Amino acid sequence: MGSELKYLAVLAITVVALLHSTAAQETHVVGDKFGWLVPPGGHYAYEVWAAEQKFSVGDILEFNFTTGDQDVAKVTKEAFDSCNSTSPIELKTTGPANFTLDTIGEYYFIGTKDRHCELGQKIAINVTAHSGSPTPSPSPKPSPTPRGPVTYVVGDQFGWIVPLGGELAYSAWAYGKTFYVGDTLEFNFTTGEQDVALVTKEAFETCTLNTQITLITAGPAYFKLNVTGSYYFIGTKDKHCELGQKLAINVTANPGGPSASPTPVPAPTPRGPATYIVGDKLGWFVAGQNAYSAWAYGKTFIVGDTLVFNFINGTQDVAVVTKAAFDNCTTNNTVAVFTNSPVNIILNSTGEHYFTSTYSRHCELGQKLEINVTAKSTGTATSPSSPTTPSSLAPSAHSPAASGPYNSAPSMINGSGYFVSFLLVALAFFH
Repeated sequence: MGSELKYLAVLAITVVALLHSTAAQETHVVGDKFGWLVPPGGHYAYEVWAAEQKFSVGDILEFNFTTGDQDVAKVTKEAFDSCNSTSPIELKTTGPANFTLDTIGEYYFIGTKDRHCELGQKIAINVTAHSGSPTPSPSPKPSPTPRGPVTYVVGDQFGWIVPLGGELAYSAWAYGKTFYVGDTLEFNFTTGEQDVALVTKEAFETCTLNTQITLITAGPAYFKLNVTGSYYFIGTKDKHCELGQKLAINVTANPGGPSASPTPVPAPTPRGPATYIVGDKLGWFVAGQNAYSAWAYGKTFIVGDTLVFNFINGTQDVAVVTKAAFDNCTTNNTVAVFTNSPVNIILNSTGEHYFTSTYSRHCELGQKLEINVTAKSTGTATSPSSPTTPSSLAPSAHSPAASGPYNSAPSMINGSGYFVSFLLVALAFFH
């Protein structure tokens, strides 16, 4: 009887230990709703996410991505630093991919698709002992360096919009920056489409829209950081805050002395035609919602400019469509379709222009671009014409032939007197 009681006691202790271990185990979804992709803010996006987590032995990392578009590799520190994916410790190509953190120490993960790692698809984490073990104190931060006032453009070229991946995008932008009293925040947005409100911490966390301290509806908007402490900003348009258009920063005292006025924004300078690489080094592919809106944001397109769409032949195409087709992602009534990269399109009229892909669900998944073309020079603005029609765009002499009615559209390249030459570039990605 004694031996049976001893066996039951040992069994009970084992069960309790197992239950405790199971309860302590945590699954960390990398990037949360942002997922695992080439992030708009570079590698800082995943640094910010990791900095807010506590990883313990037994936890699981879950990488959510679309199979075929992304992958994830566990690598050494050297491979992580150099983005070398030739000999990964472990490679997973099917999403979601899970990795169990079974030892303490550093773990390194990268995306091995072409240049994805260099563009920020990489994450390094530190795993401590089991849950409940003491965590070492973080290293003290260095003292702030004296400097003069700085004007920060919120989101840089990304601007102030509903960001891809939610609020992590603006947390990533602010990460590593030091904001001093006397600095200025510049929010760039299109008047009528966005706004920015300075709010309380409670309003920021709950996205309450009726308690703003200051609301500015015309872009660009400037906020002078006059006192130390936390500042909270949100967009008040319908659900913009809930979708991630929010920024929290901390302002410290300026050891550099008295503040100065922010540098005024220069007036737009008249220019000739320019060539824009759509998506820059990102290229033209399924990049997620708002990626190409972010790329176009802040750019001025004038008549005579050229759009270059770079992609891998056989995997993408470029469709010129109407606004209705753009909004509904329909592909059965395109204005023109181009299938051979690079596709070069000259913008020959003012107004709205719409581009998508005819591949299944590519448009729904974010492969779509809308731009507004102004007059021939930013120095002599004129009223925009009606929305894009089959005769308002023309392929350049370097473009492959279009299908459908677009092929018969009259080109205005000779009549405009402009000839844009450029290097043919391979498929590339964001900086």
